[in-house]
Amino acid sequence: MRILFLILWPAILFAQADAAIEKAVLAANDQVTRAAEARDAERFFSFLADTTKGSVIQDGVLSLTPQAVRARVEPGFRRPVKVTYRWKQQHVTVLAPDSVLLVGDGETVVTTDQGTVTQPFAQSAVWVLRNGVWKILHAHQSTPKNL
Repeated sequence: MRILFLILWPAILFAQADAAIEKAVLAANDQVTRAAEARDAERFFSFLADTTKGSVIQDGVLSLTPQAVRARVEPGFRRPVKVTYRWKQQHVTVLAPDSVLLVGDGETVVTTDQGTVTQPFAQSAVWVLRNGVWKILHAHQSTPKNL
């Protein structure tokens, strides 16, 4: 029994660590989602890790740096719309204690004075732990065109 415990103990510790990492990344992703819904560009972009090798791909457009992402996306934050994101599913794969893959899909609901439009989306993001804070190193977001 003691040998079995010694063999299984590392697996139990890793499972607990992975569960804590998964919870932390899902919480960070929720914060990014809430910042986007609040149209809070400063908060939203604070979650992007500094890189020059491909920060975001959105609907087929590659932005190599967080600054390029911001230039492309921030004007949308100024539009007088209400945006809600409804995640249908989210799956976390812990790659290492400081790097995680988060994939999911859901719906974006946009409400304007003209009405409401709902569109599906799919997203993957590589999250990295930098100075104790989870940041998005790379994300790929797309909206299916075959609706």
